[in-house]
Amino acid sequence: MEVKGVAFLARQLMMIQEQGEEAWQAFFSEYAVSEPLFAQPVMPVTRMPVEAFLRFNEALVDRFYNSDPKIYWQFGVKSAEYALIRGQLKTMFGLGDMKRFLLFTPGIWKGYFTAGELLVRPEAEYTELRITGVPRPHPYFELSVMGFAAGGLQVLGAKNLQHEVVKGFTRGHPEVVYRFRYE
Repeated sequence: MEVKGVAFLARQLMMIQEQGEEAWQAFFSEYAVSEPLFAQPVMPVTRMPVEAFLRFNEALVDRFYNSDPKIYWQFGVKSAEYALIRGQLKTMFGLGDMKRFLLFTPGIWKGYFTAGELLVRPEAEYTELRITGVPRPHPYFELSVMGFAAGGLQVLGAKNLQHEVVKGFTRGHPEVVYRFRYE
């Protein structure tokens, strides 16, 4: 499995905005010494081995977030806010487009990752999102992707947003299943 450089660049932008350019540069220059992949510029189409990408995220979480993997959820929420308010999805979705947004998310998965699949199944009372076929289950995939869905729903005006974790990598399952309910 590979992760496309756009995922790294999104994290870089978020970290610069949140922590400042100086803190980001100090972390990244130190980290790049131990990870040869990052000695070269990362472009949006760069394909990074999943293990290198996950080690990078773990180091980032250790350094800036007291080793708390729950921050991956916030990474997803902030990514959705950026994409829908200022980024590439701004003109694609408007208030109330929650169902259409969720149906679009499998395409976002494919834009970031070369393996695994995100499936969306709308039901009468909820919409189910399932991540399956990931060769390297990790909290990053579960929490950042489901956080992205939750953040997008919030931006698009979902009221009474709730999610139920049916299965998750964080719970030792080989796949992820969340059910989102909203008005």
